[in-house]
Amino acid sequence: MTNFNKISRVLLPVTLLAVSSIASAEYSQGTIDEATVLSADPVYRTVRINQPTEQCWDEKVATPARSGYKSHTPKILGAIIGAAVGNEFGSGRGRDLATAAGAVLGGSIGRDAQANHRSKHHQGGYTYQKRCEVVDSYHTEERLDGYDVTYRYNGQVGSTFTKHDPGSTIRVSVNVVPVE
Repeated sequence: MTNFNKISRVLLPVTLLAVSSIASAEYSQGTIDEATVLSADPVYRTVRINQPTEQCWDEKVATPARSGYKSHTPKILGAIIGAAVGNEFGSGRGRDLATAAGAVLGGSIGRDAQANHRSKHHQGGYTYQKRCEVVDSYHTEERLDGYDVTYRYNGQVGSTFTKHDPGSTIRVSVNVVPVE
């Protein structure tokens, strides 16, 4: 069997099926005519819509104390004065111990004095920072869904729903079916 024969054996039935479907659709649609519209009432539905909005405000925020420059001078000066005072007390080996103890104690006192001075003069404060958040904001609105249409054709009244306002006439499909 040639390729042409194979292709025609597949295409012929498919083509016949497509043509018969089109003919059947045209037959079922019947004759198209126009009917007089008696009324077209709009149909609405209520929908809930979210429109998120950004809300901002200024918020008071504590700021930490500034660390700034830390001088070692108070500790050193305290150690020197403490060593000099300790050196005045004791004799021999006790003098060396008193000098060392005075230096340590004086350095500690100098450090504490510096920290106390800092906390009095370099305290933290407050500043304002802009803060924002997104908040849901809902509202409802009416949306047009379509029209409930009442029409008359050859003395008979019918009704349907359409997406658009049909105007003064509406297209109808008329089918004639034999009665046995």
